Amino acid sequence: MRMCLTSDQGGYYTSQREGRDQFGRKGDFITSPEISQIFGELIGIWFVAEWMAQGRKNKGIELLEIGPGRGTLMDDMLRVCPPSKQRVCQGPKLIECQTIRNFKPMASSIEAVYLVEASPSLREAQKQLLCGDAPMTETSIGFQSTSKHANLPVIWTENIRFVPSGN
Repeated sequence: MRMCLTSDQGGYYTSQREGRDQFGRKGDFITSPEISQIFGELIGIWFVAEWMAQGRKNKGIELLEIGPGRGTLMDDMLRVCPPSKQRVCQGPKLIECQTIRNFKPMASSIEAVYLVEASPSLREAQKQLLCGDAPMTETSIGFQSTSKHANLPVIWTENIRFVPSGN
């Protein structure tokens, strides 16, 4: 299965063909985060509830997503818990407002976001969505950039074995 999905020679996720997209209406399948942002936002709210239920830890939280596709789920989750102000589109103009979903203590406890992704093209799509124009640098375990959400480090690795294990 690994060779079929991630081989650099014809792997389903890693081979690059002009105009090919595995996801969406013209792709092979569609995932819940691609249908509605509500799915990712609900996962984000669940994450906040779990953080509260587990004692509101003030540091050391790491988010991990395996096979993040375009990064839509993580983007929606991180939008639920911004650290302070966020930009909200309201009609044709942008306004700055304080969000009612402001979970600053929880957001500041997140130390890193790990994405396990073997596809260079999907990794680039995730970087654009989650980090925008922030540079991506190579690290000992993969790649790293900075999220547009709260300046969190976003770290990509090709295999879950490279994600540092906690104490």
